[in-house]
Amino acid sequence: MNMTNNKARSAIRQLGFASLAATAVFIISMLVCTFLSAGQLEIELPEGSRAEYFRPETGIVEIHPAPENERLMIVTAKGRGKEFINYHPPENVTDPQSSFEYVKVLPGGVIFNVLNGDFSGCRSLTLIVQIYLLVITSLLTMSFVIRCEKELFSYSTLFFGGTTLFLMSLILYLLIGSSREFTMKHIYSMLKNAGSIFVTLLMPIMVIFAVSLAVSNVSLIRREGRSFVNLLGLILSGLIIAGYVAAIIFSNIMNSGSEQQVRIYDTFRSVYFTTFAYFEAMLISACACGIIAAKGKSSYDKTHIIILGCAIADDGTPLPLLKGRIDKAIAFANEQKAKSGKTVKFVPSGGQGSDEVISEAESMKNYLLAQGIDENSIILENKSTTTQENMRLSLEKITADCAEPSIVFSTSGYHVLRSGIISRNEGLVADGIGSKVKWYFFPNAFIREFVGLLVSKWKQHLFWTAFFILLFMAVNILMPM
Repeated sequence: MNMTNNKARSAIRQLGFASLAATAVFIISMLVCTFLSAGQLEIELPEGSRAEYFRPETGIVEIHPAPENERLMIVTAKGRGKEFINYHPPENVTDPQSSFEYVKVLPGGVIFNVLNGDFSGCRSLTLIVQIYLLVITSLLTMSFVIRCEKELFSYSTLFFGGTTLFLMSLILYLLIGSSREFTMKHIYSMLKNAGSIFVTLLMPIMVIFAVSLAVSNVSLIRREGRSFVNLLGLILSGLIIAGYVAAIIFSNIMNSGSEQQVRIYDTFRSVYFTTFAYFEAMLISACACGIIAAKGKSSYDKTHIIILGCAIADDGTPLPLLKGRIDKAIAFANEQKAKSGKTVKFVPSGGQGSDEVISEAESMKNYLLAQGIDENSIILENKSTTTQENMRLSLEKITADCAEPSIVFSTSGYHVLRSGIISRNEGLVADGIGSKVKWYFFPNAFIREFVGLLVSKWKQHLFWTAFFILLFMAVNILMPM
């Protein structure tokens, strides 16, 4: 098992190095492409315009029509600075579409077209950008798949899933735009509107998700009663729908005014979409990882199985949710015995709540004994009050019982992912298996787990949210209009 995990970690590291190498090659290629083409820029003019009618204002650049295309103007640098290229057609020619071009000659001879954002070497660069996005998305996808198989109980896996999904949306944007020539305008648009692209492409899926979540939540409330916890699904559904309503309003506002006013509006718009896209990507990634975790299997080489506690009945017997966890543990122990001949010790874990007659661990022990489990195969952990304590205190009991344990924990399906992440944080390396719960209960319970995951890593989410907001603010302020 350790050899398999080591191979997985090695593969993940190699993919990480490959991603860094691809990024380095991309940056170097951009610089080489730009400076090898320095000193010359091709400008394609509107229909009806001819390059021979344009004249530079100060002589910082020279103009040459392309021999094979009269609408293609070749601009050659002769100095540095700003240059207006004015349109001077003969008296018998009128062209209201184009009156001037405006370029800057930057250090190194790079010519920048102020009007559309093209620059020396940009035609080749558009291809480099597409190749880079395809390569980096492929590498991240492979890494995410390996992490889901071998490193599922790692918070970084959720980030990889969200990032991969985000990049895939940009790739889809490229594919949608492949029917027309891909230019720097498309790249600038993609950079400035990355959050908007993601949110828009995911809208049908997220609306269906929100409606389905609301339906399951209504069923939950009818069967389990109304409480704040049972309303989380409806709250999230409302937030998603409200988020898309705001997104539609933002997208349809026609902002006019000075360039500065437009940039300020676009910045606020980008901040909104970036924040929305970030948490949407995390939600989808968490849902995918949560489903994988809930359906996860464990190898049949375990020495101990931890059963995570939850509320018990007034008479001290397990409620259906806890009973499902215990039955799952018993079923696993029987399967392991049948397939490998190895026995497993049960570690029921859970303290006594203020409203409980006995501890959750004692309730589980009584149930195990009633199912014919030998008392010598039960190690009681009856002090914990949280999942963190479940894992930490159970590990202490297990290591006192066995020098080299191999552990699996049993909990409800919706709880496996978060429990696994917590176990890793507590130094417990374990597989997780999940018991089934009623269809209307799972979505809302998993949303509760997702909120718990967000809260547990709030500093990381705050950092990355701030990072992406600042990044896209800079992009909107600096990129050409």
